[in-house]
Amino acid sequence: MSRGWQIGTVLALASVLVATLALTRDIFDWRVAPKTSSSPKTSSPNGPGSPVGPGTPTTSTTQRETAAAAPVRTHVDTLLVEAGEANLNPLPRALDGQPGYDRSIVIKCPSNAGADRQREVTYRLQRRYLDFTAMVRPYFPARDDHDSAVYVYALLATRKPDDTINRTTSAELFDARMAEPKTLSANVEGADELTLRVRCQVPNGYVIFANGSLEPS
Repeated sequence: MSRGWQIGTVLALASVLVATLALTRDIFDWRVAPKTSSSPKTSSPNGPGSPVGPGTPTTSTTQRETAAAAPVRTHVDTLLVEAGEANLNPLPRALDGQPGYDRSIVIKCPSNAGADRQREVTYRLQRRYLDFTAMVRPYFPARDDHDSAVYVYALLATRKPDDTINRTTSAELFDARMAEPKTLSANVEGADELTLRVRCQVPNGYVIFANGSLEPS
């Protein structure tokens, strides 16, 4: 056996041994090395482990604060009627259940005969409110009267220290029609009473104050 062949054999065996050792190292490192992610893990801004610092409210907190800040209005139909209760009527059956007539105050038009030229209803405010608003929606059952106009007034009464009563007109609304309902708004700050007065171009109709409400002071 030649010396060259022996040297070649030794080199070949050495190469195999080196390769075997390298493979063993790689397998061992793969088994014991900790598993890492290729990208850093991020947490949700509102998830567990993400504290919300003081002065940084969550969405639900902000919504609650906004709701608390909004004033709760008082519906006029919940107030005590001081005078004119006989002039109140139920909502006409043809309008029952239709949108736009929530919390309605309904006053029937006067007959326009003799002294019956206007009708009114008075509510007790006791100086507890700042403003009044309602949507005025006339209603005339007869088709020929559909274009008739109504006239609406918001009158205030304030009692003075000497028990005299000061009466003023806070708002007037002219020419509201079935096809053109209009908003009536009035400043009622400091008033003891609010009177809603109606006049109609023709009788046999109704003046409807839809969703009438007051802002508490």
